[in-house]
Amino acid sequence: MYMAACGGQPMSDRTLVAYFTKGGATARYAEIIAQTLTAAGHHVDLVNLRQERKPELSPYRNIVLGTGVRIGLVYRVARRFLRRNDFHGKRLAIFLSSGIAIEDAERSRESFLLPLIRKYQLEPILIEALPGHMPRDEHDTVEPEKARAWARKLIALL
Repeated sequence: MYMAACGGQPMSDRTLVAYFTKGGATARYAEIIAQTLTAAGHHVDLVNLRQERKPELSPYRNIVLGTGVRIGLVYRVARRFLRRNDFHGKRLAIFLSSGIAIEDAERSRESFLLPLIRKYQLEPILIEALPGHMPRDEHDTVEPEKARAWARKLIALL
């Protein structure tokens, strides 16, 4: 797991990249995004929500949430993270990996991300749907450069 040291950094300089994955694509994207942010000078903590279900958000100004989709639903752990946390005063960005995004990222954003944003009354600064894994498909559909490009857009907003 990638973890950048953040001890003693002011909140405005700290970023949490929290993710939940089942097939592994979201974890790969989260690592790429964390590495890209760190290379640009951001202090980043990378947290797998499977291992740490309730990370403390108070030290962070920037929160990036990554999740996947299975059987048409965003993972429950990610929905719970959005429902149970107060993002007021934080810069929130959300990405997901889905099989639909392999061919139609816009449809994936509209089907999965926008309903979450409306339901939890969120105001993310950036969202993205990245190609995930299709069940029973052995081809690697993860596109690292798309994650890097999204992270560079995010850097410009932080």
